[in-house]
Amino acid sequence: GGGGGGAGGGEEEPQALPKVDCDYELPNQVSSRPGPPCLPSAQVWPYTTNTAWRTKMGERIVRSVTPDITARECNGWHMYGDQTWCNKAMKGKNVLGLSFGIEERDLYSEYLSNHYKIPTKLFDCFIEPEKSPPIAGTAPNAEGPCDANTGGHCYETEYESFRVCLGSEKTEIDGREYDTLANALAGRGPLSTHVKIDVEGSEWTVLENLLKSDVDQAKIRTLDMEIHFGFQAASESEINSQLSEEERLTREVGIIEGLSKHFRVTGSTLEVYRQGWFPEKDCPEQQCHEPI
Repeated sequence: GGGGGGAGGGEEEPQALPKVDCDYELPNQVSSRPGPPCLPSAQVWPYTTNTAWRTKMGERIVRSVTPDITARECNGWHMYGDQTWCNKAMKGKNVLGLSFGIEERDLYSEYLSNHYKIPTKLFDCFIEPEKSPPIAGTAPNAEGPCDANTGGHCYETEYESFRVCLGSEKTEIDGREYDTLANALAGRGPLSTHVKIDVEGSEWTVLENLLKSDVDQAKIRTLDMEIHFGFQAASESEINSQLSEEERLTREVGIIEGLSKHFRVTGSTLEVYRQGWFPEKDCPEQQCHEPI
């Protein structure tokens, strides 16, 4: 977003925004970064409309995903791809990684396997096995050191894969099998499980259910997510059909706020997206649409 922004509904004349000055402390880190994100204001409002509730939602999102833990508390960071890991959190014993939504290749689980020697379970019901060696079970599986020079799929620590998607209940939708996070966590102990969720909008009721279970929250050691505001996932169609756009986004933002009360935020990609957005060039005539 452009930082700041006035209230109001419908179309308005472009307006000057409150000036926010900050520096990118890790300008070459191309994905997730620790610390409060630097979000400089656009020089003028870049959108065709200026909707008060959207602005408030954006501000709530920024507050809820702003990291609130320091490098000192974590003994430093380990940054890889979309992850900013707290070093203290990555030293658990007898832990397991669960990765939901792996598509063709899942660098998250490969890194847990090869760098941290953590066994993993991989889930995806959309990707065809012929396109994904891990789902097909043909990626090297605990067969020895991986050759970094080849760059191929490889797991030094054992993995299991399942043609199952993450959903709010154990069911079948459009011929695809879904199961719950609670079932995947069954039998796990406190702080025993690293979880990654990237399921294209199917996450919302899953996360809502997680917030209702102190027991399941306590099992999760780290929670990495790509979240999708406003997506129309098949597993969310029933509840989304009952809500207006504003009600749907209010629900989703509330879920993220709830998670921020139970988990310490270590990093986000907000700053990276802002660094790569040039509203004066992309929206010189305020012709861009407001974010969902």
